[in-house]
Amino acid sequence: MREVRIDSNNSCATLGGGALSSDVVSAAEKVGLTAVTGTAGAVGMVGLTLGGGYGPLIGRFGLAADNLLGAEVVLADGSRVITDAEHHPDLFWALRGGGGNFGVVTSARIRLHPVPTVVSGTILYPMFRSADILAGLGEILQGGPDELTVDVVFVPGPDGRPTVYVAPTWSGDLTVGNAENGPVRALAKLGTPVFAEVGPVARSAALAATDAMFPPGRRGALRTRTVQSISGPIAAVLDGAAREFTSPFSAIVWHQFHGAATRPALGSTAFGRREPHLMVELISLWEDNGAEDNADAGDGRSPHLRWLEDVHAALEPFSLPGGYVNFLGPETPDQVANSYGPNTERLLAVKAAVDPDSVFVATPLPTGTVDTGSLPA
Repeated sequence: MREVRIDSNNSCATLGGGALSSDVVSAAEKVGLTAVTGTAGAVGMVGLTLGGGYGPLIGRFGLAADNLLGAEVVLADGSRVITDAEHHPDLFWALRGGGGNFGVVTSARIRLHPVPTVVSGTILYPMFRSADILAGLGEILQGGPDELTVDVVFVPGPDGRPTVYVAPTWSGDLTVGNAENGPVRALAKLGTPVFAEVGPVARSAALAATDAMFPPGRRGALRTRTVQSISGPIAAVLDGAAREFTSPFSAIVWHQFHGAATRPALGSTAFGRREPHLMVELISLWEDNGAEDNADAGDGRSPHLRWLEDVHAALEPFSLPGGYVNFLGPETPDQVANSYGPNTERLLAVKAAVDPDSVFVATPLPTGTVDTGSLPA
């Protein structure tokens, strides 16, 4: 199920349903190509794609879902179908952003791109400068080039104090991206970084670096919010949350959504939001050391879950409706209800047609009233 077959003549790959992002990127690199993935290599490529697929190439090549060309799917009745833009088009539409709710995807065909090497790296700033750093980032990223996508991570530093970790990826001409006065190195001039290292790197190495930050074997939970930009009030919430991390392994990540990802019409896939935004990923990770890490925080929650849910709630007044479906669960029904926007009715019709008994529930699907509004006043 992890097999990857590269068709370099047609710049595409056929992969098994269990292939990891690192499997696909490593295979594609051998022929000078790459795939649109997330930031981590250990993530399943098909699951990432079905829910949308934010990642460092999003600005230039769109979502992972936008690069899905076709799939083999086993439906709830046991039948096997091949779906693409011309065969079972409604199912193909739903697979591109509707999550793994319609069948078992045993193989997928995806588009590849000639960008095996990017300019990437790590720029660390002290948390006490976070307001200035985020303001400067906002100015750089507004109207920035498709080739530059920037993730920002609030993470405990080596000394335990929170740090702002700026992670740029430049997917264009390497000479431009690596220039001293270029757009990537400008991110290291927002203040005085405590560490800065950027340069050309193979995409497989960039994925491996993220995997090393989040090794397996820890307990954890995720929440997500979507915001238009990092305004002053949002920056204050994130700054305060980072100063109250309950574990050295937790993090707050925001992923940029821009460029090519914003250009498809909203109804062209099941993905529910196409205007520029930031997806904020709240990550609570901890090692299970017994009573201390699982102690009741006084309200029936562990301190780690309390931190996660409190930050999630604090961001709500500044957030757009819905959330990233790959990170949603039954704990957030209000977000589920609004994650697909005007695509909801068609998505539920496809679900009723191919899986009327709801055999597959990989990610929650909405029911009830849908709010497709914009940022609250």
